[in-house]
Amino acid sequence: MSENSRQGWIEHGEMPLETILPPSLLRDSTTTGLILSGLEASGVAFALFSPDDELSYGSTAFKLLFDVQPEARTFADIMRHCHLERVGPKMEAPIEDFLAMARLKRRSCPQRVFEIETSDERWLQADETLLPGGWLWHVFTDITLLKSHEQVLQRAHEAARHAADTDPLTGLFNRRAAMERLDAAMQHAFHNCTALSLALIDLDHFKSINDRYGHARGDDVLRHFAATGRQHLRGGDILARVGGEEFLVLMPDTSLGEATAAMERLRRHLPREEPQPGLDCTYTMSAGVAEYCGNAADDLFERADRALYRAKHLGRDRIERAQS
Repeated sequence: MSENSRQGWIEHGEMPLETILPPSLLRDSTTTGLILSGLEASGVAFALFSPDDELSYGSTAFKLLFDVQPEARTFADIMRHCHLERVGPKMEAPIEDFLAMARLKRRSCPQRVFEIETSDERWLQADETLLPGGWLWHVFTDITLLKSHEQVLQRAHEAARHAADTDPLTGLFNRRAAMERLDAAMQHAFHNCTALSLALIDLDHFKSINDRYGHARGDDVLRHFAATGRQHLRGGDILARVGGEEFLVLMPDTSLGEATAAMERLRRHLPREEPQPGLDCTYTMSAGVAEYCGNAADDLFERADRALYRAKHLGRDRIERAQS
């Protein structure tokens, strides 16, 4: 950096460097020059904006990062160019909306740290410091590698959570995950005065399937039922395996009559009389359905379980509603 450039930066706006460096250093032009040269040579992307948001100084790394053009004077000029050329920060919103949001945040506090995702798939940490008189100092650090590690850890956490929530045979929610979602659904129904129904399902004579065909065929039946449920239940319904051949269906915003009809549709889609492609045996289901009425989960389960018991007692392959 030339002495003229350095002096131009020092004098521009009459005050910026005094806000950054101690007066003793400013009086030593050699030291000041070394500091500025060191900042530039470090390869760090940094910039100084005036109180009017004009770019008073930007390092070479900053100009490369944001593709700063010679005619760009203000932060808005730089961002409009980035938006037009799809360089620098990713901007999903229209550019004027982005600039309006940025104006609200810039100079809103003495120091601000935030992350920026760039158009070339990098991540930057921006450190923004508000200096006396409204000057704004920015330092940008490439954190792509750290972000990559963070994303790997996040995916590992999500995979572990998924494994903890999932029945490995059928891919459905397990009992623990189902109970968590039941609790949340009951709270939602209670606070919003909406309907909620629960169905408990048993696959009929499942032990005889294992005894006759072997456990591998029994596993095929469980997977077939899970796939059939996914296909024929609604998107908002939650199907979970809560025991060996026992399943639960949680149906938010669903009355007792609607839930009973949904279980009947599911029952009719099972291979009750003839095998279906991918499964060379038949099976049926029995279900008990109850509607949430503001009581505890144990009460809802008990009423659905009594209805299920009645369905099995009456001959199986049928759906029964909970009685009041």
